[in-house]
Amino acid sequence: MKFNLMVAFLFSITATAVFGQEIKFVDLATAERGEYTSYLGSDGAVYKVGDRVKIGVPSSNKTFAFITEGDGLLLPITNLLASSSGTETEIKRIFVVGNKRSGYSVSFRTKGITGLSNYTIQFENALSTGEVKGFGLSSDDALAQLKKAKDKLDLGLITQEEYDKLKAELTKYIK
Repeated sequence: MKFNLMVAFLFSITATAVFGQEIKFVDLATAERGEYTSYLGSDGAVYKVGDRVKIGVPSSNKTFAFITEGDGLLLPITNLLASSSGTETEIKRIFVVGNKRSGYSVSFRTKGITGLSNYTIQFENALSTGEVKGFGLSSDDALAQLKKAKDKLDLGLITQEEYDKLKAELTKYIK
């Protein structure tokens, strides 16, 4: 009985250490390869397993450069076609790939539209080219919201405290 409890305890610690982690964009330089449960992206948003991300527009005319379809076993790995623009896909896995010399990056494995195929998204590249729409705000969007809040403050529609709270939240997106 004690042995079973000890094994269960050690397994729960190991599972938490390996699979219960969040990886942050700023920590990628010293990251470890492996799977994570959430990712704090360069856009300031947190992406978790089970979240849905929206596919944007391809960086070329017909295919996506940073989103592939297929697993290489049952289906060949091919660049996702432009016809998938505007669809949503569910994050199934978040993992770090790469090495010290070439650097590390975060990829998402997501559920394909038909359910027969899965997508692999090189997340930061896809985010920066608009192939994926992030949860965070762009710098321009955050600045526009802050200016609108300033106008509301000047008109007396919101309090200084409400403005300061919103400013603190939006400042992380403004570059």
